[in-house]
This record gives sequence, structure tokens and C-alpha cells, in this order.
Amino acid sequence: MLGIFLQSAHTPQKVVKTLAHMGLLISVTSINSAILSLSRESSHTIKSLGHTMLTTYAYDSFDVDLKTSDQQVEKSNDTLKHLTSGLLFPLQHGTSLDDLHCSQFLWEWSVHNIHALRPAEERTGRTCRDLLELHPESQGGASTLCQLQYNTWKFLSDLVEHGPAYFQSFKGMLGEPEHVEAIPVTKMLIIAACAMEFVNSTVSGNIQSITGLLAQAGIHDPKDKNDVEMPDISDYVMLFHGDLGTAEHVHAILQHWALEDSPWNRYCWWLEVTNFDPRLTTLEALVDTKPTFTQLKDIQSPPS
Repeated sequence: MLGIFLQSAHTPQKVVKTLAHMGLLISVTSINSAILSLSRESSHTIKSLGHTMLTTYAYDSFDVDLKTSDQQVEKSNDTLKHLTSGLLFPLQHGTSLDDLHCSQFLWEWSVHNIHALRPAEERTGRTCRDLLELHPESQGGASTLCQLQYNTWKFLSDLVEHGPAYFQSFKGMLGEPEHVEAIPVTKMLIIAACAMEFVNSTVSGNIQSITGLLAQAGIHDPKDKNDVEMPDISDYVMLFHGDLGTAEHVHAILQHWALEDSPWNRYCWWLEVTNFDPRLTTLEALVDTKPTFTQLKDIQSPPS
């Protein structure tokens, strides 16, 4: 384990070899063999999970500064590399393939489908706010709405746990939210994919990241498959997590590739799960007002 740690910390081989000769480490060859074995095992696990199709994906960009000891003028500014990381984790709580078998249905209702039988006015774009109308609540009193109660509690929880020190004094008053059809907590397996040399800041970079992540999971275009065990995801949806920038790029992909014939090339199997970053730029101004816990509960949403 110590040898693998030193390898991950970019320890010079001279140091590793010296420690190995002292009997404190295994040899450099053994360290490389162990890392290669772990990589193969991880690749097999990723492919096995991907073939179940009960998998959700997440990817994001990161930068690595590959500094060198020998500086050269022609490569002095070429040390920063833009890469993409990926995560896979299985869907929980009894999710089945039947729940994901809706790609064709979504394509029939898609605003990008120019051959749809339904008129365009019936295929207007849906947003996450439409989810609030799936199970409407009684409007007898605003304070009794479950959605409003949870939003208020979540806002207060974020302030107490992650906000300025002033709000930590309210931690004893926060309590727990009221359970309404609570989803049970389960231990989730999360697998890290191999880093990919793609840039997510462009539309083409997102295409490469998505297809590259699926390729690691053993999923390719059904027309080009050589693996008889590879599932055909054409009639299913795959869940992808990303930020607002990722969603914007992939929406452009859906719009420009809508004329393709096959579901794979139309990317109609891609389903967005957007993650929003917290915006806490006005908390200092809120602290200056010294609000009480009761006054904070009356705030329906964070200031923007």
C-alpha cells in the first residue's frame, strides 16, 4: 500500500528504489504490476455495472499541472492539461429496466422531433418545475405544503451547516424535517472511471466525454458492436449528472443531431440530471441584519 501511495504522490523513482533496497517497499516493477492489476479489476467492474443498464453516470472537468524539472522554452506554457473525470453508481431503491424503457416515448414528445405526429404546441419543453405538478397538494394553507416545508428546512440546514458562524448558533433549533414517504438510506457503490483527455467546455468535448464514459462501461453504437454481451440501449434512457454548463452543451447536441436516423446518433437515450451549485454571495449582507431563527423560517427561498 505504501508503494502505491508513493506512486500516486509522484515520488521520484530514485526514492522508491532506495526504500525498496532498504526493505521498506516492494520493487518498482511490483508496484506497477499491482496498479495494473487494480486497473484491470476496476475496468471489469465498470463494464459489468454498465451492462446492467441500471447505472447512472456523472462527469466533470478538472485540470492537472504536469510540471517538469527540465524547463524548455518551446514547452514552458504547455504543462496544464484539461481532463475529464467520471463516476458510475448503480440505481437503487428497486429501480428496474422497465422504469428506464421510455426512450421512444420521450422522443415522440421531444421538441426536437420534426417527424412527430403530435403538433408542436403539445410538445412544448418541460422543466423540473413540472415535477411539482405530478402530486399536487391541498392549497388550504401555505404553511402546510410539504414542498414548502422541506425547502424551508433545507435552506435553514445549509445556512447552519455551511453558512457563516453566526448561523451556527441556531443548530439546536433546526431539528429534522418531517418524513413524507421517506426514501430509505442505502449504502451506494461508487466507481471512478479512468480520466479522459477531453475538454468539456465545448459541444464536441461533451460528445467525446459521454461516448468515452459509455465505452468504459462496455456500451457502444449497436451497429458497430463486436461484444455479443453488450446491451442495446436504444430503447432505454441513461441518466447523466452534470452542471448547468454540461446541460447547455448537451441540449445543443440534442438539437443539432435530431435529424439522425438511429436513436444512438440522436442521443435520445441521454437524460439530464442537473446539479446546481449553491450561490451564497449575499449571506454577509444577511448576517449584518442579525435575523432570528423565526425570521429565517419566514424566508421562503435563499436570496439571489
